[in-house]
Amino acid sequence: MHQISDGERRRVQLVMGLMADWDVLLLDEVTVDLDVLVRDDLLRFLKRDSETRGATILYATHIFDGLNDFPTHVAHMHLGTFLMEPKPWPFSNPSAEGIVSVDLGPKPTLYAVALQWLSEDRDRRRALENQGRKRRGARRDDVPSDSETFYRKYDYSH
Repeated sequence: MHQISDGERRRVQLVMGLMADWDVLLLDEVTVDLDVLVRDDLLRFLKRDSETRGATILYATHIFDGLNDFPTHVAHMHLGTFLMEPKPWPFSNPSAEGIVSVDLGPKPTLYAVALQWLSEDRDRRRALENQGRKRRGARRDDVPSDSETFYRKYDYSH
């Protein structure tokens, strides 16, 4: 596994995770290492498969482009708390419903909504940091940040 790319590693992990039957699938940043075509194929497969089996996918991500047709519901969380409970997607008029604080028009993309939320979340985080809350980011210098260094310690071929 240490000799393959991050994207190839992610594909192996996905195949292993999808081999078993599932009613609820929890995916956290699962497409981060995938190229655009593989990501699109995976999302189409997951949507079709979940609809066929009547299953639920909880998909946490920071990559919102290309997702307009994927979700049935969208929630907004910040620091482990719902800022907005799951609501049916697409939103009809999110600014009128109080979902976002600026007018994004009558039918905004999920990307536009997420961009607004992330901007608001950054402002919240900065305000908390200014009040003394611990800053985000690496907490220890001894943890490798690149995958090659990280996976090298699991290389048992020598």
